This record gives sequence, structure tokens and C-alpha cells, in this order.
Amino acid sequence: MLLEGLKLMCVGMAMVMLFLLLMIVFIAWVKNLTRNYTILQLQALQARRKFKTNTTQTDQSSAVPIEVFAGAITSFESDDNTP
Repeated sequence: MLLEGLKLMCVGMAMVMLFLLLMIVFIAWVKNLTRNYTILQLQALQARRKFKTNTTQTDQSSAVPIEVFAGAITSFESDDNTP
């Protein structure tokens, strides 16, 4: 009875190990299949980041100071309170 339990345990553990090894092989296979797509996506992301950094530098020169917004809000609120 004990021997049969040990055999069942060994077979079960062997199946689990086989399944995990098979999953590792399939993940590596999918990684190799999508390698070119991943490289293209990384290049597109880098180009987009470079474009964003260039545009944010030009946008900062035309930024309006916070004092102007505060003054506009104060003026609007004071006009809104008059009947």
C-alpha cells in the first residue's frame, strides 16, 4: 500500500514537472516568434518618447504663469458676485 502511494506520488510529480517544462518551452517559442514585433514596438515607443520630449520643450516657452490664471479666476469670481 505504501509502495503504491509512493509510485502515485512520483508519477504525479513527474507529470507536474513535465507540464511546467512544456510551459517554459512554449513561452520561449512564443518569445522567439514575436521577437521582430517586439523590436518594432520598442523602436516606436522610443521615437514617440523622443518626439514628446521635443514638443514639451517648445511648449514650455509658451506657458502662461500661474499668477495670470489666479488673476483671471479672481476677476471672474468678483464679477459673478455682483447682482
